[in-house]
Amino acid sequence: MNNQIQLIVPEWFILDELHIIETIVSENSANVGIVVAGENFDASKYCCPTVRLYMIRLVDNQYELMKELDSFQFRTVEEAKAFSAKLPKLNAIDLIMMVNKEEPIFSM
Repeated sequence: MNNQIQLIVPEWFILDELHIIETIVSENSANVGIVVAGENFDASKYCCPTVRLYMIRLVDNQYELMKELDSFQFRTVEEAKAFSAKLPKLNAIDLIMMVNKEEPIFSM
């Protein structure tokens, strides 16, 4: 996890009222990482709280959002926050199951 990176935030990210929860930069290569973003954590929209995962890539000493990898909707903000807190600690099996919409084991 890395909270001290330079990230270029596109205008659509702000217009969609997304907020950055966490940034995770690969330990093997600082060139890539993931931004964990939250949507509707303040319950201002008529949709479920959502956690969105975006791939980031290092370009000229700044990270840029490349594409959305997946999104996960939750019934409550508390569930979304708990998921976001567990996400950086997931093992590969749990992550693959989660991305394929299977119930994660969350074996930590």
